[in-house]
Amino acid sequence: MAVLPSQTGPPSTAPFQGSLEALKDALLRLNPPYVLLKYDATPEEYEQITDEDIRCEYLDGVLIVHSPASFRHENLVSFLTALLGNFVGSRRSGWVCGSNTVMQVGERRLCPDVSFLAQGHGERVHEGRVVGPFDLVIEVISSSTRRYDLGEKRAAYREARVPETWLIDPEQRRFEADVLEGDTYGTQVLTTGRWSSHVLPGFTLDVSWLWAEPPPNPLECRA
Repeated sequence: MAVLPSQTGPPSTAPFQGSLEALKDALLRLNPPYVLLKYDATPEEYEQITDEDIRCEYLDGVLIVHSPASFRHENLVSFLTALLGNFVGSRRSGWVCGSNTVMQVGERRLCPDVSFLAQGHGERVHEGRVVGPFDLVIEVISSSTRRYDLGEKRAAYREARVPETWLIDPEQRRFEADVLEGDTYGTQVLTTGRWSSHVLPGFTLDVSWLWAEPPPNPLECRA
């Protein structure tokens, strides 16, 4: 077993080899931020360890366990959830979900920070999770997850054919959107200006809202 939490240096991605009981025990002793990987894992092990207190994902034989999110990260996630929720709710166009909602595609289990499922795709909800792609997924990048979110997880979203993905990096003040156009993805990067969603017609996001401390009142934002 190798556990390499980040305590004095930059956040690390640590491999973990051991029993699920040892994994849960190790999580109680680790200081965030960290990303812990258990290799040679199975979907069954994912189902055994995941619960409301442990946020983990399963991707191609690897169990990925995330440390609790930072205050800044959760503030931005809460803002985006409320902003999207107000827009979607007023139009009754679907569901906005938080980071504990699982998107299952094949054996992969992924948990976007924020997600949207269109009303017309309600049949994808099975036993408390979405089986198939969300229509929109959002990841708020942190220093401990940047490599994973922009690498393997972004690629997994594309392979799942998620129509629209937002990758928001508050540290670098950078907004990226991957949009499925026919059979290929196009990417747009913004540091200022407004983004008009492709899957939510009429919804626009002023990226300056994302860098504000604290975030603006969602009810006062003209989306």
